[in-house]
Amino acid sequence: MKTLNISTDQKNSIDQYKRAGIYIEPVFEGLEQMRGIKITQKNLFNGYILNQKQLYNRAKEIFPNEKILPVVYSLNVDDISIDWINSRMEEFGIKRNDLIKQLALDKSSLSLYLSGKRKMDKSQKAAFYFYFLTYELNRDFREYINTSDEV
Repeated sequence: MKTLNISTDQKNSIDQYKRAGIYIEPVFEGLEQMRGIKITQKNLFNGYILNQKQLYNRAKEIFPNEKILPVVYSLNVDDISIDWINSRMEEFGIKRNDLIKQLALDKSSLSLYLSGKRKMDKSQKAAFYFYFLTYELNRDFREYINTSDEV
């Protein structure tokens, strides 16, 4: 089986990206022919989502002479549940009225979702995910600003 020879600098770059949730690996066709370098964002680091061009450019910096195959982040909405939403509401001190106003939901729909009487589709789960991600990032940013002001 063919292997890809990489330099120490390339290995260090790959390891740094891996810590940030971005995985870089060669893709082979059969046993001998390399198809290219796949770069995949599997996790969000500080809530930052990269698009295909950004992933491509990062991999091209490491492997300038290889074909790059970018794979953008894909949200797994199976993890978004009523319990998940309730725990985030508690964590950020968010009330039902906040959700109704800020997500443009009607009161009865939210009640049905949170009671489990109405299933949420993928887009509704994604809306909740990104809504709470915004709160998380704002909280982290405020903490950073407050600590840098103290220094």
